[in-house]
Order: sequence, then structure tokens, then C-alpha cells
Amino acid sequence: MTHVRYPATPLKIGVMILTLVMLVAMLLASNPILAAFLCFSSLITAMLHFNVFESTADTHSLNRIDLGIQITFLALSIVKAFALGGGA
Repeated sequence: MTHVRYPATPLKIGVMILTLVMLVAMLLASNPILAAFLCFSSLITAMLHFNVFESTADTHSLNRIDLGIQITFLALSIVKAFALGGGA
């Protein structure tokens, strides 16, 4: 089995920083409209991950960390959007 390792680029680092900033914003958001916007944005950043990173078989730690952050952002933003938007 060969290990695939693509180099880190500024674009890959930028995607990870963007996702981290949006994750922190989502955790601090108390406005349901902002939470819904960030929930939708989590889908866009997940798509961006798969467009920027070449392969999920990449063994580079940046790929694995970003994929974990993307999944966390997606799951938490959905829960937060439903929690804030559900009570009326």
C-alpha cells in the first residue's frame, strides 16, 4: 500500500483557517438567522474542502485535521441552528 501525500498549499491552509473562524462564530452566535447562515456555510466549506484537497487518501495531517474540523462544523451547526430556531 502506497502512502499518498500532497503538499500543503496556502489555499489549503486558508480553507482550514476560514472553517475555524466560522466554527468559532457559530459557537458564539445567538441569533437564529446567523446560525442558519452559518449552517448553510458549513455545507459550502465542506464542498470547498473536497474541491481544494486532492484526495481523501492523502495522508498529510492537514487533510485529516481539516476533514475533522469540517465534519465537526457541519454537525454542530445543524444542531445549533435547530436549537436556536426551534423555540418560539
